[in-house]
Amino acid sequence: MQQLLILRHADAALWEPGGDDFSRPLSEAGMLHAESVARYITAKLQSPQRILCSSARRTRETLQPLLSIQARLKKVTRFDPQIYNARVETLTALLDFAFAENDRILMVGHNPGASHLASRVIAGSAGTAISGLAPGTLAVVDFESGWEIGTGRGCLERVVSYGDLSVD
Repeated sequence: MQQLLILRHADAALWEPGGDDFSRPLSEAGMLHAESVARYITAKLQSPQRILCSSARRTRETLQPLLSIQARLKKVTRFDPQIYNARVETLTALLDFAFAENDRILMVGHNPGASHLASRVIAGSAGTAISGLAPGTLAVVDFESGWEIGTGRGCLERVVSYGDLSVD
C-alpha cells in the first residue's frame, strides 16, 4: 500500500493589491493551525518518506512546525517552485516520480491545485466531495494497489480540518 498526504497551506495573511503573492506569510491563526497539524501528523500518522512542498513562503511556514518536531524529515524534503500555481498534471507527474521510490508522500501546496489533485486521485464520490480543501486541511489517501498516475483509485482514509484539531 502507498499513501499520499495532501496538505493545503494554513491560513495566510491577506493579499494586498500590488503585493507579492508568492511571499505572503501565514497569519497568526495560520501559524497556530500549522503547529496543530504538525502535532496531529506526528501523533496519528506514519511519517512521510518524502515531502514535496511548494517553495512559496506560506507553504514553507505551514511545513516548518513538522520539520521542527521531526528534524529528520528535513533530509527528505524538497521545496519545489513547480507546485506553486501548478496544474494537476504537474502535481501528479511530481508524485509519479516520488512514488517510484517511496510509499508515503506528503505534498504541501495551494488551491486550486491541492483540491484538484484530491479530486483526481480519490475514487468515486469521495473525490468529488473533497473538491474544496479549506486552508490547513489535510487529506489522507490510501492506494491499496499502489500509486498509478491518473487512475483515480485512491481511497480517502480521512480528512482533517481546522475544526478537528485543538489549536492552542
